[in-house]
Amino acid sequence: MSGVRRVWLVVRREWIQRVRSTAFRVSTVISAAIVVAIIAIPQIYGGGVEPPRVVGVVGESSPQLQAALRAAGESVTLSVETRAFEDEAAGRAALRTGDVNVLLVDQGALVWKAEVDDQLGAVVTAAVQAIDQQRAIDEIGLTPAEQQQLRPAPLSSRSLEPVTKERTARLALATIGLVLLLMFISFYGGFLLVGVIEEKSSRVVEVLLSRLRPTELLSGKIGGIGLVGLAQFALVAVAALIALVFADNPELPATTRGTIGWIVFWFVLGYAFYAVLYGAAGSLVSRQEDAQSMTFPITAVLIVAYIFALEAAQSPDSTMALIGSFVPPTAPLVMIVRIANGSVPWWQLGLSVVLMLATICGMVLLAGRIYAGAVLRTGRRVKLKEAWRGGELSG
Repeated sequence: MSGVRRVWLVVRREWIQRVRSTAFRVSTVISAAIVVAIIAIPQIYGGGVEPPRVVGVVGESSPQLQAALRAAGESVTLSVETRAFEDEAAGRAALRTGDVNVLLVDQGALVWKAEVDDQLGAVVTAAVQAIDQQRAIDEIGLTPAEQQQLRPAPLSSRSLEPVTKERTARLALATIGLVLLLMFISFYGGFLLVGVIEEKSSRVVEVLLSRLRPTELLSGKIGGIGLVGLAQFALVAVAALIALVFADNPELPATTRGTIGWIVFWFVLGYAFYAVLYGAAGSLVSRQEDAQSMTFPITAVLIVAYIFALEAAQSPDSTMALIGSFVPPTAPLVMIVRIANGSVPWWQLGLSVVLMLATICGMVLLAGRIYAGAVLRTGRRVKLKEAWRGGELSG
């Protein structure tokens, strides 16, 4: 029997065992319910109290601007604040980091980061036009009839980044994918670790290794549990897609299929990377009580990756986001939000995938040796150095 055939038998065994379990069915229902709730609750309750919108002010402005903005905002139940900047460069920097929502330059032009906030734009325009209208009335002394015919010039509007109407919806979809990615990598990675420990403590692994090589058994377990995770991920993604279709806001973007495809692609790479770590970690211990201590370092890395991804969602071109795109532990989470933003050059995407695949291949070899040297040692926690030496002898 060939090595590929033996690995496939392990994959099939893991698939049948996991899919038929109650845990799979319950976790699928719960995960789908959580994702649907994340989408539906803001629609039902209107998203709660909106935070104040901040208008950055640069150049010449009227002393009455702040009061006019506040009054115009109150007319549409929108809280508006102002923040003054010395020059336009400082204002643009604040706009890029999200410290302000829009920049008002010389009380005649609006500058946005990307998409235009129509409600805020209308509020700022109304405030500026009210000031200009009152100034014209005071200077010229118009009659009431002439005042009604007075039409102040509209504000010009431009964006620092290419405007894509679907960007907000795409980022919302990517954020949901990010949460799912983190949840499923942690869940199925932990599943793999516990499975390795169970087989080791019950000595089932000794029977399996009488017919299989350690690397074949580890590869089969990673592949089988990964297929189960991918199937559950797809089911939850379908539930999220249906919820988005029925949600009023955001509208389902035309790029939904492509975004979901990239999320699935990076789920496969991310799971493969972290599953190797979980599998090797599980082989070092023989008791379920020690599982938590082994998962903590891996979970810490996942949390750091999530933080990088949140930063990339806010500033996809920042140095932190760029670094996170090329470092394998953070790349799966960071790249999906950057791709959804539409700001990833193809060379960065290709380089990230190549680095990810090369790292996974190298880690499979290293983890296979650790697994081979530790999985048959029971009764105590195996030191990494001891497992490494034992793997050399097994090879």
